[in-house]
Amino acid sequence: MDWPADLDPASLEQPDGTSCGAAAALAARALLTPWRPTHPGTEIAEEHQMLCSATSARERFQMPWPQALGTPPWAIANTLRVLTDRHIATLVARPRPAIAYEVLWENVVDRPLAVYIGSRWLPRHVVLAFASVGDAIRVFDPAGGELVTVPREHWQRHAVGVAGWDHLWFVV
Repeated sequence: MDWPADLDPASLEQPDGTSCGAAAALAARALLTPWRPTHPGTEIAEEHQMLCSATSARERFQMPWPQALGTPPWAIANTLRVLTDRHIATLVARPRPAIAYEVLWENVVDRPLAVYIGSRWLPRHVVLAFASVGDAIRVFDPAGGELVTVPREHWQRHAVGVAGWDHLWFVV
Protein backbone atom coordinates (compact mmCIF):
# COMPACT_ATOMS: atom_id res chain seq x y z
CA MET A 1 0.00 0.00 0.00
CA ASP A 2 1.44 3.39 -0.95
CA TRP A 3 1.06 6.63 0.94
CA PRO A 4 -1.46 8.82 -0.94
CA ALA A 5 0.29 11.30 -3.24
CA ASP A 6 -2.28 13.97 -2.38
CA LEU A 7 -1.66 13.78 1.39
CA ASP A 8 1.30 15.52 2.99
CA PRO A 9 2.22 13.39 6.06
CA ALA A 10 3.12 16.58 7.93
CA SER A 11 -0.55 17.61 7.78
CA LEU A 12 -1.34 14.76 10.21
CA GLU A 13 1.39 15.60 12.73
CA GLN A 14 0.00 15.16 16.23
CA PRO A 15 -0.80 18.54 17.82
CA ASP A 16 0.06 17.45 21.38
CA GLY A 17 1.85 14.75 23.35
CA THR A 18 -1.05 12.31 23.65
CA SER A 19 -2.84 12.21 20.29
CA CYS A 20 -0.44 10.02 18.28
CA GLY A 21 -3.02 7.20 18.22
CA ALA A 22 -5.70 9.53 16.87
CA ALA A 23 -3.35 10.85 14.18
CA ALA A 24 -2.46 7.24 13.25
CA ALA A 25 -6.18 6.35 13.08
CA LEU A 26 -6.84 9.26 10.74
CA ALA A 27 -3.83 8.26 8.62
CA ALA A 28 -5.38 4.78 8.32
CA ARG A 29 -8.64 6.39 7.26
CA ALA A 30 -6.80 8.41 4.59
CA LEU A 31 -5.06 5.27 3.32
CA LEU A 32 -8.26 3.24 3.07
CA THR A 33 -10.83 5.82 1.96
CA PRO A 34 -10.98 9.00 -0.14
CA TRP A 35 -11.16 11.10 3.07
CA ARG A 36 -8.56 13.86 3.48
CA PRO A 37 -8.22 16.22 6.45
CA THR A 38 -9.52 19.76 6.08
CA HIS A 39 -8.68 20.98 9.61
CA PRO A 40 -6.16 18.39 10.81
CA GLY A 41 -5.48 19.72 14.32
CA THR A 42 -9.18 19.89 15.14
CA GLU A 43 -9.91 16.54 13.50
CA ILE A 44 -7.09 14.83 15.41
CA ALA A 45 -8.32 16.31 18.72
CA GLU A 46 -11.90 15.18 18.00
CA GLU A 47 -10.70 11.69 17.01
CA HIS A 48 -8.64 11.45 20.21
CA GLN A 49 -11.66 12.38 22.32
CA MET A 50 -13.80 9.79 20.54
CA LEU A 51 -11.15 7.05 20.82
CA CYS A 52 -10.97 7.55 24.59
CA SER A 53 -14.74 7.66 25.20
CA ALA A 54 -17.07 4.80 26.18
CA THR A 55 -19.31 5.20 23.15
CA SER A 56 -17.57 5.87 19.90
CA ALA A 57 -19.09 7.50 16.85
CA ARG A 58 -18.72 4.07 15.27
CA GLU A 59 -21.50 2.88 17.62
CA ARG A 60 -19.30 0.32 19.35
CA PHE A 61 -18.96 0.14 23.11
CA GLN A 62 -15.40 0.48 24.28
CA MET A 63 -13.83 0.77 27.69
CA PRO A 64 -13.34 4.48 28.45
CA TRP A 65 -9.77 5.65 28.89
CA PRO A 66 -8.19 8.86 30.28
CA GLN A 67 -7.18 11.05 27.34
CA ALA A 68 -3.99 12.05 29.14
CA LEU A 69 -2.72 8.47 28.77
CA GLY A 70 -3.01 8.43 24.97
CA THR A 71 -5.04 6.03 22.85
CA PRO A 72 -5.88 2.51 24.08
CA PRO A 73 -5.21 -0.41 21.71
CA TRP A 74 -8.85 -1.56 21.74
CA ALA A 75 -10.01 1.80 20.37
CA ILE A 76 -7.53 1.59 17.48
CA ALA A 77 -8.70 -2.00 16.89
CA ASN A 78 -12.33 -0.79 16.71
CA THR A 79 -11.35 1.90 14.22
CA LEU A 80 -9.42 -0.51 12.00
CA ARG A 81 -12.28 -3.02 12.23
CA VAL A 82 -14.72 -0.44 10.87
CA LEU A 83 -12.32 0.75 8.14
CA THR A 84 -11.41 -2.75 6.92
CA ASP A 85 -14.58 -4.70 7.79
CA ARG A 86 -12.31 -7.40 9.26
CA HIS A 87 -11.67 -8.78 12.70
CA ILE A 88 -8.68 -6.98 14.19
CA ALA A 89 -6.65 -8.56 16.97
CA THR A 90 -4.07 -6.99 19.25
CA LEU A 91 -0.80 -8.87 19.56
CA VAL A 92 1.32 -8.31 22.66
CA ALA A 93 4.73 -7.97 21.05
CA ARG A 94 6.99 -7.06 23.96
CA PRO A 95 8.11 -10.60 24.94
CA ARG A 96 8.57 -11.86 21.35
CA PRO A 97 9.42 -9.04 18.95
CA ALA A 98 10.60 -11.41 16.19
CA ILE A 99 7.19 -13.12 16.07
CA ALA A 100 5.46 -9.73 16.20
CA TYR A 101 7.54 -8.57 13.24
CA GLU A 102 6.40 -11.62 11.25
CA VAL A 103 2.75 -10.85 12.06
CA LEU A 104 3.31 -7.23 11.09
CA TRP A 105 5.05 -8.28 7.85
CA GLU A 106 2.26 -10.69 6.86
CA ASN A 107 -0.56 -8.23 7.50
CA VAL A 108 0.88 -4.96 6.20
CA VAL A 109 0.46 -6.35 2.67
CA ASP A 110 -3.25 -5.52 2.61
CA ARG A 111 -4.04 -3.23 5.53
CA PRO A 112 -2.41 -0.64 7.77
CA LEU A 113 -1.53 -1.67 11.33
CA ALA A 114 -1.17 0.43 14.44
CA VAL A 115 2.08 -0.29 16.26
CA TYR A 116 2.68 0.73 19.86
CA ILE A 117 6.31 1.45 20.70
CA GLY A 118 7.91 2.81 23.82
CA SER A 119 10.52 2.37 26.50
CA ARG A 120 11.54 -0.86 28.17
CA TRP A 121 8.85 -0.21 30.80
CA LEU A 122 5.85 1.35 29.01
CA PRO A 123 4.26 1.79 25.59
CA ARG A 124 4.48 5.51 24.79
CA HIS A 125 3.82 6.15 21.10
CA VAL A 126 1.65 4.87 18.23
CA VAL A 127 2.82 4.71 14.61
CA LEU A 128 0.97 3.39 11.58
CA ALA A 129 2.64 0.65 9.54
CA PHE A 130 1.38 0.72 5.96
CA ALA A 131 3.88 -0.88 3.55
CA SER A 132 6.86 -3.16 3.21
CA VAL A 133 10.05 -2.24 1.38
CA GLY A 134 12.35 -5.22 1.05
CA ASP A 135 12.38 -6.63 4.57
CA ALA A 136 11.73 -3.23 6.14
CA ILE A 137 8.38 -1.74 7.16
CA ARG A 138 7.28 1.81 6.27
CA VAL A 139 5.49 3.69 9.02
CA PHE A 140 3.79 7.01 9.45
CA ASP A 141 5.19 8.69 12.57
CA PRO A 142 2.67 11.20 13.96
CA ALA A 143 5.29 12.80 16.24
CA GLY A 144 7.17 14.23 13.28
CA GLY A 145 4.46 13.96 10.65
CA GLU A 146 6.84 11.92 8.52
CA LEU A 147 7.25 8.58 6.81
CA VAL A 148 10.01 6.36 8.21
CA THR A 149 11.42 3.02 7.06
CA VAL A 150 12.34 0.60 9.86
CA PRO A 151 14.50 -2.45 8.99
CA ARG A 152 13.53 -5.94 10.14
CA GLU A 153 16.41 -6.27 12.58
CA HIS A 154 15.37 -3.07 14.37
CA TRP A 155 11.88 -4.49 15.00
CA GLN A 156 13.30 -7.81 16.13
CA ARG A 157 15.86 -6.35 18.57
CA HIS A 158 13.70 -3.68 20.22
CA ALA A 159 15.67 -0.99 18.40
CA VAL A 160 12.79 0.57 16.42
CA GLY A 161 14.20 4.09 16.80
CA VAL A 162 11.12 6.10 15.84
CA ALA A 163 10.39 9.33 17.75
CA GLY A 164 12.96 8.29 20.33
CA TRP A 165 11.22 5.00 21.19
CA ASP A 166 12.78 1.59 20.65
CA HIS A 167 10.68 -1.18 22.21
CA LEU A 168 7.91 -2.87 20.26
CA TRP A 169 4.84 -3.32 22.51
CA PHE A 170 1.66 -4.05 20.52
CA VAL A 171 0.69 -4.72 16.92
CA VAL A 172 -2.97 -3.99 16.18
